[in-house]
Amino acid sequence: MLKRGEKIMFIFAGIVVIAAIGRGYQQFTDLDPAPPKHFYAFDELGIVGHQVYRKMGCNSCHRAMGTGEVGVAPVLDGVGTRRDLEWLRTYLTDPGTLVPGTAHYGELGPDFRLLGSEQREQLAAFLSGLRANPNSPNYPVKVKREPE
Repeated sequence: MLKRGEKIMFIFAGIVVIAAIGRGYQQFTDLDPAPPKHFYAFDELGIVGHQVYRKMGCNSCHRAMGTGEVGVAPVLDGVGTRRDLEWLRTYLTDPGTLVPGTAHYGELGPDFRLLGSEQREQLAAFLSGLRANPNSPNYPVKVKREPE
């Protein structure tokens, strides 16, 4: 049998534990979940562009949507946040004008210049839909330039 003081302490400890659990549950349910690092905003053209991306074997060197190689070529998640659609179209039309020494002249990667304009547009729409939120390492960082 518990003594009267022990009973009071036992009841008090139980109340504290229940209150702590209740407070923890309240805090847990009040929190907004963190936004995902990456998200995808594809229209119908972008969905078809994903098929072009896969068919060309882009994921043999690049990683996008959680699949593909890492460390061979840049990760493409977030490219639609870093680059606008016009930049992507220009790159797919003539990659060397924007990225000198690119592998996309057929040496290591596919030669985008051999694609038809419709396939380039589809691929650009797919790449444009690969987005990143500010908590992603693929989110663009503004570089502060020192005054000259």
